[in-house]
Amino acid sequence: MTGEAPAEESFIAELKRWRDVRGVSQTALAKSVGYTPSYVSKVESGQQRPSVSFADLEARGRHGGAAPHAHKPDAQHGIAQPTSIVVEHEDSELFYNGQTYRATQRRKLYNASSDPVARYLIRISVDRHPGNPERSNQLYRENPLTWDELDLKASIGGESIGWRVQHDRDAFKEV
Repeated sequence: MTGEAPAEESFIAELKRWRDVRGVSQTALAKSVGYTPSYVSKVESGQQRPSVSFADLEARGRHGGAAPHAHKPDAQHGIAQPTSIVVEHEDSELFYNGQTYRATQRRKLYNASSDPVARYLIRISVDRHPGNPERSNQLYRENPLTWDELDLKASIGGESIGWRVQHDRDAFKEV
């Protein structure tokens, strides 16, 4: 998301958070606002700039039909452009040693821009009770996911890289 305006990043983060908390799939959201699941996926991944009408419909859905301050894409950008970072391949593994689980995720990224990649947003979320958001919210309020539990490590070619917290909620983290 390196090439996006802070307001657009905020919109995308809030959209993902709302879906996670409510247990709403991309398909269900798309159906409720009259867009395709592919469009919702592209908006959430930053590959497509959200249209004003999508942002308004999505916000109305989150606010029970009321018209909150809707996200308005920056008019100076014109037609939506793809993001500069493309995930070419992703490999995820889950290991269990008899006591603890370790999840490993590797991504091959392609930088389609002439600008260097200065940051890459990752999201870690948990949901022990899919389909029952109230129960999940209560569980994670009482037993929040912690950074110590995650023991997050990031590296490129075996070399550790730094990271900073973007969002720190009970059931999800973004760095």
